[in-house]
Amino acid sequence: MTATTQKPVGSGRKACETLHAVAAGLWLGALVMSGATAGILFTTMRTLGPSFDLFAAYGGDQSNLGAGFLQNRVFLALDAIQFGSATLVLATTIAGIAFFRLPLRRVSSAVRLVALGIAMTLLSFHLFVLTPKMQTNAQTYWAAAELGETARAETAYAAFDADHPTARRVLMGTMLSVLVLMASGVWGAVSAGEAGGSEATAVLRKKTGTRREEPALNKRGGTR
Repeated sequence: MTATTQKPVGSGRKACETLHAVAAGLWLGALVMSGATAGILFTTMRTLGPSFDLFAAYGGDQSNLGAGFLQNRVFLALDAIQFGSATLVLATTIAGIAFFRLPLRRVSSAVRLVALGIAMTLLSFHLFVLTPKMQTNAQTYWAAAELGETARAETAYAAFDADHPTARRVLMGTMLSVLVLMASGVWGAVSAGEAGGSEATAVLRKKTGTRREEPALNKRGGTR
């Protein structure tokens, strides 16, 4: 195969790996920031102890109510970013295998695929099982609180809060698997670059007939 046919494959692989790393980084960054935002928002709300005109008729604690109402918008944005980033990560992984000869026998590739499988499984559970259930209970909670139906609001909140530990574990598991996914992708890309450089040097030496020159003192009848 000539150098002109190898170059586009190499540049395509590089672009694919770069896009993969950017998507994984965006996914991880969104997960980290949403978790940090939740911690800051709920702590601040409990310190301030605010009340809201929209929920003026509600007789329960409005700190958690308001913090949850705002944080829900953050989590909806997170879900959109997660879906887009995960789709791009999956697409670049498939492209790497199908078009750019991603070496599946490497440890880095195996780790990447396992981490991707775990992340996609957790994300699917979050988006299609956990989130619809929690959103239903949250909307019932806020609607009842707005109407001043405190007992119904508390019941809906208890149902929502029962899923909260599971949601936290899913978030942490997704975060860890995406971190491993991104790290193994970078590891694989660096290894491929080093291997490609060694291969290119070997091919160049073979074509030009360049060899290491034997030191003069090791030659029979060396110079004096």
